Amino acid sequence: MKTIYLLLIALLVTACNNDDPVDPASLLPPITMTGENTFGCLIDGKFFRPRDRSSTINSDNKGLRVVQTETDNWEVHVFDRKSERTGSLYIHIEDFFVNSIGVYQLDAANGLRGIDGPNNSYIYGRFWNPETQNYSNYHSFIDSGFIEILADNHNPGSYYIISGTFDAHLVNIDNPADSLYISKGRFDIDSISLQFTSFD
Repeated sequence: MKTIYLLLIALLVTACNNDDPVDPASLLPPITMTGENTFGCLIDGKFFRPRDRSSTINSDNKGLRVVQTETDNWEVHVFDRKSERTGSLYIHIEDFFVNSIGVYQLDAANGLRGIDGPNNSYIYGRFWNPETQNYSNYHSFIDSGFIEILADNHNPGSYYIISGTFDAHLVNIDNPADSLYISKGRFDIDSISLQFTSFD
């Protein structure tokens, strides 16, 4: 009886230790073009998505926002506000409301947005850097990736659904030898229902 009991314990321990690790790519939302208000990407192979702070009364607690800037430009602002090491990502598409569907080359960012940002498409973000044990700012550079808009149903200044994918390399502005690789990025945004969506 003691042998059977020990065998059962050994089987349980083995079963608990053999859990397959989750593939981060399996956590990504599907690529859709119907205004599902989804966003996700892999940053150096780790899953990144918008997450609201626990209280969402203040709009600054939201994990995902979209902004139309300088009439023709469009931006996606993404924040993981819930993790212990929060992160943020800003995606700017220059002349989006002029060109719409297509591929946009990513060029240099300066860490500013809207009228203060450069006149090209770019991505920049702020993430925890385990090497420095502090946050670092990462920017796109000339020809460092792309954003592809797959679907666009918009009336500038009001309602729109915009869907796309993106990939990019970003470099640490304080240490160009340190970089991040963003892969398999995708978004599908409905501007009307976005304000009512919670990301937790």
